[in-house]
Amino acid sequence: MKIIKEFSRRFFRSKLIIGSFILTIGTLVGGAGNYLYHLLMGRMLGPTDYGILVSLISLSYLLSIPVGAISLVIVKFVSTFKGKKEIGAISTLFKISTKKVLPFSFLVLLIFLILTPLITSFLHLPSSLPFIIVLGVFFIGVFSTINRAVLQGLLRFDYISLSGVLEVVLKLIVAVLFVIYGFKVNGALFGFLIAGVFAYFFTFYPLRFLLKKNQRELNLNGKEMFNFALPVFFSTLAFTSLYTSDMVLVRHFFPDQQAGLYAALSTLGKIIYFLAGPVIVVMFPMISERHASGEKYKNLFLASIGLVVIICFLGTTAYFLFPSLIIRILFGSQYSSAIPYLGLFGIFLSFYSLSFLFINFYLSIKKTKVVILPIIAAASQIIFIWFFHQTLWQVVWISIIITALLLVGLLIYWFQCTSRRYSLLFPK
Repeated sequence: MKIIKEFSRRFFRSKLIIGSFILTIGTLVGGAGNYLYHLLMGRMLGPTDYGILVSLISLSYLLSIPVGAISLVIVKFVSTFKGKKEIGAISTLFKISTKKVLPFSFLVLLIFLILTPLITSFLHLPSSLPFIIVLGVFFIGVFSTINRAVLQGLLRFDYISLSGVLEVVLKLIVAVLFVIYGFKVNGALFGFLIAGVFAYFFTFYPLRFLLKKNQRELNLNGKEMFNFALPVFFSTLAFTSLYTSDMVLVRHFFPDQQAGLYAALSTLGKIIYFLAGPVIVVMFPMISERHASGEKYKNLFLASIGLVVIICFLGTTAYFLFPSLIIRILFGSQYSSAIPYLGLFGIFLSFYSLSFLFINFYLSIKKTKVVILPIIAAASQIIFIWFFHQTLWQVVWISIIITALLLVGLLIYWFQCTSRRYSLLFPK
């Protein structure tokens, strides 16, 4: 009985469990709203226009890669400063990050505005306006991403969750109204734009205290920061590419109807990743903080692995057992041709989620050389799909094999490090 009580006490006092629970609730509610958005857009737009929408959303993820890399760097250093009780340094980092990213964002915006005709042609878009709206979403999202990164480093998961929920509700309402009034894909994307503006101001609110803090000179080694930021950038590039490039290439190579079916599969498959994501988001700053302060973190990482494995197993099992029920209820009978692929998509996103967990762990303890593995995986996926895309089966199996090999490589690195006399991963 005492063992059970002690376990319960530790379980409910665990920051990993509590943080993951808060983020999971926010992710479940926000995710439900996101999937309701996709389900409604899938039904209201039909496979052809829905394929266009998802390919543009995937492209927006690729555009946000540099910001995602900057975000992880901010989380790393904010959590490190938090572990050292240096709030003034966090204030300085927050202000500098926001100021420095502004000219970069304008430059990216200008470059892609120039490239708009080329991208419109590559994706077979009916006009340039949908892509221009995506560029607006990217520009606004840069600054809300920085805000969320600081919140994550401060372990303020409550605001992260609430902002995600409110953002998706607003996006859903705006998109449905605009599509009903005949704006089709443009209306669906406009929901992202309005919700993005709201998200920026909402996530800025709990960080106002940083503006009032006395700034401190950042005690950062420029070389050290660059040595961390560069692999983070390539890691973000690789993992974003792994679950977006396939959709963009399918949109380019396949007929509109099949691209729409693949878009539905991609949307459903990502449920597994979005459910596992909160565990990874919570794990990274916690391990980073403990690593900076010399505390032990092995059990925290092993618990994270256990939670992600359970999520992946349950999700993939459901996709294999009830593919027809899931697709017909959520997307409708017009997407029934996608039923045979759903279980395989669960395997693909399970391998992806576990690989993402491991790479985030390695980055949190500054083991950065291993990022070469996801870079090779992402490049291989693009190359193989480019040359082998006769059927959707080929595309799906290429993604499964690539992510499986990536996970194996990350596990081999794990066993090599932990099998040495003095572990390179965990402090004694």
